Amino acid sequence: MRHGRRKRRRARLSPLTVIGELLLLGGLGVLGYVVWQPWHTGVTVTAKQSDLVAELSAKWDAEPQKPYDGTVPVPEKPAPSEVFASLWVPSFGTTYANQVAETTDWWTVLNLDDKGIGHYETTQMPGEPGNFVLAGHRSGPLINSFREVMNLRVGDPLFVETKDGWYTYRFRSIEYVLPTETDVLNPFPRLDGNPGEDEILTLTTCHPKLAGSDERAIAYSVFEGFQPRSDGPPAELKKLNPTMGATQAPRGDQES
Repeated sequence: MRHGRRKRRRARLSPLTVIGELLLLGGLGVLGYVVWQPWHTGVTVTAKQSDLVAELSAKWDAEPQKPYDGTVPVPEKPAPSEVFASLWVPSFGTTYANQVAETTDWWTVLNLDDKGIGHYETTQMPGEPGNFVLAGHRSGPLINSFREVMNLRVGDPLFVETKDGWYTYRFRSIEYVLPTETDVLNPFPRLDGNPGEDEILTLTTCHPKLAGSDERAIAYSVFEGFQPRSDGPPAELKKLNPTMGATQAPRGDQES
């Protein structure tokens, strides 16, 4: 009489084994994120922003331009989440350029890799006496527009591009404040100068760089001059950013 083979029973997994495997999977996930996140924000998003800024510049170049009469233009107030400018900061990387949109809402501007920099709606516009204030993440999971704010040195140029032309600012100083210190958004913040006359560009972002948002880093720059689009990009920007300039040569004024 043949005896049937007994089926081997699978050993039951102990709770400790299950917990160990879950911890291993979690660790691999964290490691993957740690590797992916800097690559995504530092390579993928940067390249996407460069392409978007170039497309926007080409679009503006193709539009008719009024002759420049020497008066620095002030852009019209944009609609919420509308892109109306590009910010060029060679100190953040020689090819750094990022679109600027209206409002500092996380879900329609700051967290989006096709925007990422927002303008505080209650502050002034480029070319207007007062304080043009921009916000961007420094260590966000998807986009870090102001990650390298600490690279700025006194006298470094920052360029704001609009459909009218280029606004050049010079970095003045940086400070760290609590999130409740909203006076940095005032028409004239904590700088020596002439309230009601001077034009300020203020960048706001979280601090410290890699660990939370207990403070805010506030970088101040002062307006230096304007160059109309018909003259092409500023020579200093073309010198600092070797990838641009060749396709953005000066062109004759056009009547609209």
